[in-house]
Amino acid sequence: MDAGLAGLLGGVIGAAVGAVGATASAWITGRKAEQQAKIQSETQLGQARLQLDAERTRGLRESRKSAYLAFAEGWSQVHGTLAEAAIKLGGIAASDPPDEREERRQAARRLWNEARALHRHLNRLLHVIYVEGPSRTASAAPAASGAQAEAQAASGALAAAQAASGALASDFSAVMDWLHAVDHGTETPQHGAESETAHGEAYGKLLEFLYAAADAVMQDTPDVREP
Repeated sequence: MDAGLAGLLGGVIGAAVGAVGATASAWITGRKAEQQAKIQSETQLGQARLQLDAERTRGLRESRKSAYLAFAEGWSQVHGTLAEAAIKLGGIAASDPPDEREERRQAARRLWNEARALHRHLNRLLHVIYVEGPSRTASAAPAASGAQAEAQAASGALAAAQAASGALASDFSAVMDWLHAVDHGTETPQHGAESETAHGEAYGKLLEFLYAAADAVMQDTPDVREP
């Protein structure tokens, strides 16, 4: 082969090899950039999902908190009104003038009826807690996601609210038994003692609800913001 031709051929081959190398390098560089962009996009999407989940969780907790506080306030109104009725009954003595005795008896009955009306509103507040409670699917979520713990805490608050509402039944009954005894002039110190016991036990159930409600709204929420 002629030396000039060989040189020319070598130059062409060298250029071709260089072009192929440059193309391969560019392809590899582009491929890496594409993969990095994909990873970054997936990371950002994951962060966005975590942020949305965290905001949803915060919103749900605030809604539950409002429902819990409304129930506790409504419960306290019922409980306090029954306490006022018991105070009226406790102020009745056998030696009281008939008109004074009757006045206190009627006041106690009015307060008992008022407590009954307030209790109907309390039932509606309990229904709100049902609506704000955990979904049936939440308890089946993996524990690692935190949804299971969230659902269990909300279930505990709901059960405690039911118990607190139910505990008022004994309080109502004790005051009414006392009132009936006064109606017939057969009241004894035992009636006051039973009313006081029922009143205290009911309040204990409210405290249990408040503790359970605090657990339900104070669960740790992961911080998904960039450091």
